[in-house]
Parts: sequence; structure tokens; C-alpha cells
Amino acid sequence: MKKICILLLLLLIQQYPPAKAQTIIYREKFDAMAGYSLYGWGYQFSGAVPFQCGLPFQVGGCLLPIGGPMSIDAGTNKVACFAECGANHNDSNVLTYTPVINLSADTGAWLSFDSYYEKYIKMGDTEKATVEISTDSATTWTVLKEMNANTSYSHFETNYISLSAYNHAPDVRIGFRYNDGGGISMQGWAIDNITVFVPAHKDLSMRSITPGDTLLSYVKNGTGYVHKAEIYNAGLDTIHSFILNYRQAAGPVASDTITGITLPPFSTTTFTHSIPDTVLSQGVFKITAWVTLDSDQYHYNDTAITWLRGAEFIPHKKLAIESGEGTWNGWSPRSMYYLSTVTPRDIDASIISIHEADPMIDLPYHDFMFNIDYYVPYMLFDRRESVPFDSFYDYLYSRQNYFAFAGMSLTGNIAGNTLFVEGTVKPAINMHGDYRIALVITEDGVTGTDTLYNQVNNFAGGAHGVMGGYEAKPDPIAASGISYNYVARKIYPDAEGKAGLLPANLTGGNTYSYALNTSLDPKWNPGRLKAIAL
Repeated sequence: MKKICILLLLLLIQQYPPAKAQTIIYREKFDAMAGYSLYGWGYQFSGAVPFQCGLPFQVGGCLLPIGGPMSIDAGTNKVACFAECGANHNDSNVLTYTPVINLSADTGAWLSFDSYYEKYIKMGDTEKATVEISTDSATTWTVLKEMNANTSYSHFETNYISLSAYNHAPDVRIGFRYNDGGGISMQGWAIDNITVFVPAHKDLSMRSITPGDTLLSYVKNGTGYVHKAEIYNAGLDTIHSFILNYRQAAGPVASDTITGITLPPFSTTTFTHSIPDTVLSQGVFKITAWVTLDSDQYHYNDTAITWLRGAEFIPHKKLAIESGEGTWNGWSPRSMYYLSTVTPRDIDASIISIHEADPMIDLPYHDFMFNIDYYVPYMLFDRRESVPFDSFYDYLYSRQNYFAFAGMSLTGNIAGNTLFVEGTVKPAINMHGDYRIALVITEDGVTGTDTLYNQVNNFAGGAHGVMGGYEAKPDPIAASGISYNYVARKIYPDAEGKAGLLPANLTGGNTYSYALNTSLDPKWNPGRLKAIAL
């Protein structure tokens, strides 16, 4: 279907940036730097290149896992990165450091920075990353912290280091040093948002309030919604109690006194508001939430905004997954493995494998996807979101809770080589637009006998780690040793869907019916076919 039919409302919450400190002494986000050089920063490098500045996928594209925050999906925020991708480079000492930072008038300063670091181990070699400080014009360096691996490779993580040992120092430089540990083609290190600041003692920040996404904001009319708030302690004092407030539109304030907690400095915790929120009708309702803390004088970071949307009912969600694959593409075994794990995880999904340049291709379906800029291998959820492979399960579990807009049913039968189906659509809200139905036929257990069914396998021999058993299979996998599931055999009448089956105005709670029929290729196994209505 065209994207206009899938209601791609994504951004919901007005998130405030991480809490600013009372006094910012130095800050560098790298976004204003032109070119690859870190303007104004010093550097050393033992190999071919130093730390470089740029968009994550440009300067850190070889950092694994593929498709994570170093991918093109990471957005437009620049980072400083050293990507240790080249063979036979001596990257044992790659250092970059800030311009001079004057702390002569400051006491109790802290350093914060975002880090993306795996602490990669390869053939007995382990990379090393350290944060260091110099107070003598970058002549000598003292290690402040040796970096641990990120707890998640789906995003950067924020780190904090006290600089109180350097009170009133007039010539401070903060350095970031990478060592490949003697390995070849290791990973590297990316950093961002370098800040030196003096925090207040009392400074409580509300980072977000649920729902955090438009497609999680729908609630059944008259049903209570429980808000959860992400609270950040931006101050030096540990917090033991505070008040969590919210207000729907211009209604009364709902206040919840949170007590008996221990929230240390520079830490984040999620709290649940004890009073459920309720909407009574279809529509969009603004929710303003804020925190109240005694002696907190910094109110710029106290508040967050979100919305609730009323619906007649909450339809059952069935996730649509469209995966671009090809026997010629060595990354396709990864896609096939991930797809095979969806159903055992008890996630209801319509799974479609769209092949390219092999005997299983359905040319109209493939060409449609290619022409809207999706290239093998890809993984699309609900024809709206390109999912990074390293974050596949994060997306899988969160998107199953997305609002489905309509309940759908489908029944059918085969007569000869013709498939007849009847379906219903029951929208949960009033909708207006060009709504269409596309019928997809998939087949499981597809096999072939000629070499065009051989599957190229980049994971053979464990070259890219464990991948569902494909690491133990050869490259290529012979046609006799593999079968293909979820193969898109046909999309009817085409990938843009059939117009006119549904009216332009759909009323929430009403049921609309349609019927379709299409021919089946007699070479397909009818016992392994599925019909999917999008």
C-alpha cells in the first residue's frame, strides 16, 4: 500500500534535552564542525587516521553491530569517532583531546560524555579506551577512567566523571585515547556531547512522560491510562522524595507524592503515577506533566508534554514484517534466521519474504519496494519503519503494542487455481483517506534443484559470529540443503493495493466488508500457502 494509507504518525512526545547543569564551563556536540577534522582539538595517532568528525554512518560505518546507532538511521547528529576498520594498522595510540578548559574559578566540576564502545575481543586481542586529563598543556596525561563496554549496542550511553581533584586548575584538557590491543580490524570508539559543568545541589528533571510515541497514545474511551515518567537527578544531592504531577488539558492537577526512594546524582529512574488518566471520547488530549522538589530553583527542565487519543476500542495488533532477501546476498541468512524466531516468541505477525534476482522473485512486489528506496537486505515493520538488525528484537517487542487503527478478519477458500477471500475492516477511530487492500500470497518450504537456489552465506565458519546455525553451514549453502519460508509469491492487484473496496470515510466502531479473488500458480503447494491482507 502507499504510505498515505498507513498513517505514519511517529513523533509524539515533546522531550526536553538532558538536563543542563547550573553552570556550563565547556560543551562540544561536534554538530557545527565542517569536514572530518575536529576543529580546535589536539590529536595523536599511531596508525593511518586520527579521530574524525561526522555523521555516525559516515565515520563509524564499520562499527558493529551492523545497522546500529552507527547506521544511516541514526539521524543527523555528528559524533567524534575512531573506526578501527583497516587491516594491518598500528592503532595502539589514537588520542584526541579538547582545547584548554579553564577551571581556575570553579569548584566541584564534572565531566559528562556519550559513548558508543564495544570493548571488542578478537583472537585474544582486546581493544582499550580511556578518558584522560592533562594539566600541563597536553604534555603528560592521567587516566580518569578506563571504559567498560556499553550495556546495549542499540544506543550511546552517558558517562559522568568527577573533576573535583582539579579544582581551580587553569589549564585542563580532556583526552579520549583508543588502543586496538594489537588486533587487526577491531571496532573503535565514538563519543559525543562532551560537557564540563558545575551542577546544582538540588536539580530534578523530568525527561519524559508516557506515552512516548503517537502509536502508543491511543486508549479506549473511559479506560484509565497509567502514566510513567522518566526522572533524572541532575543535582549533587541524593533525592529521597518528590511530587509527580500531571494535568489533562485544562483539567485538575493529579499529584502523587513519591517517597522512600534513593535517586543518586546523575541517575535516571522511571516512576509510575498512582492516579490513572482517562479520556472519554475520540480526539487528542494534551497532557502536561512536571516534578516538584523542595529547594530546586531550576525549572527549565521540570516539565514534559505528551498526548492521549481516544478510540472506540483497541484492535488486536498483527505486525506486518516485509523482509528483502536474495539467494545472491550473503546477509540474507541473518534475515531468514530473525524471521524464524518471531512466531516462537508468541508475537502475532504477518511475515513476508520479498526476493530479488533469484527464482523466487515476484517482480511487481520487488520493484515496488525497490522504487521506494528499499534495497536488499532490508527489514520493514508495517511498511513504515526500516528496522536495524541489531535492534530487531527491541523493535519487535515494542511495535507489537502499537495502535492497529482497525480490527481485520480474513476467510477464504481455493476452487481450482483460484483463491477467493472475504474480509472485514472495523476501524477504531473515525478515519478519512484513500484506504486500500493488498492481498499477499506467501509460500513456506520452497525448494529448488538448480544452483540459482544456492544461498550465499556470509556467516559460514563463524566469520560474523553465531547466527542461528548458519555459521555451521557452508558458503554457499547448496540448494539441496536449504528451504525458504514466507516467500512472497504474489501481491494482488499490486503493491499499492486495490482502491474502492473501502469508503473514504470510515466511522469508528463500524464494520466494512470486501471480497477479492485471484489466480494461483499450479506449481505452488496449496498446503503451504498463506493469504495476508494488508
